[in-house]
Amino acid sequence: MIHIILFGPPGCGKGTQAKIIANKFNFIHLSSGMIFRDHIRKKTSLGKIVRYYINKGTLVPDLITTNMLNLEIQKYSHAKGIIYDGYPRTKNQIFSLERRLKKFFLGKINIIFYFSIQKNLIINRLLKRGKTSHRDDDANILTVQRRIKEYDKETSFIWNNGKKWKNNIIKLNASLSIDQISTFIEEKIKNIKK
Repeated sequence: MIHIILFGPPGCGKGTQAKIIANKFNFIHLSSGMIFRDHIRKKTSLGKIVRYYINKGTLVPDLITTNMLNLEIQKYSHAKGIIYDGYPRTKNQIFSLERRLKKFFLGKINIIFYFSIQKNLIINRLLKRGKTSHRDDDANILTVQRRIKEYDKETSFIWNNGKKWKNNIIKLNASLSIDQISTFIEEKIKNIKK
């Protein structure tokens, strides 16, 4: 099974690309944000907890996130591949994912696509998305700024473990067009499959 991680700040285009790749290669698109929002919409007890963190613009605690994602990963143990969108977001979440893949013989992390983009572009994208998607965490400028700050503080450095991930990380310019980015990503995935 192929495991691909899309990594970058909120609003950099991970979700858009994850959908395109999942359709193109018949992979599963696992989005922590979509799973969280699904729980919020269904008003589950987990959804109530998660909503508190999301509306504050802070990360949902590791234990909640990893438990939820582990359940999802197990559902798709026979898939050709999984695209992780918005997960992992902390070092603990990386270790949890690696343990899960190893324990169930599901392969290893193949590629980490790092979406690099300027901060002012992210803010504009998120606020625009907030108007169309009616997501609480995108509509408020203060929450958007807090989310970006949280990303910079907690998430931006999690793959900086030099040797271990050096050959797996592929940096891409997330300010390019959707088509340019998806073509770039597709070529890299085809290389794994050879």
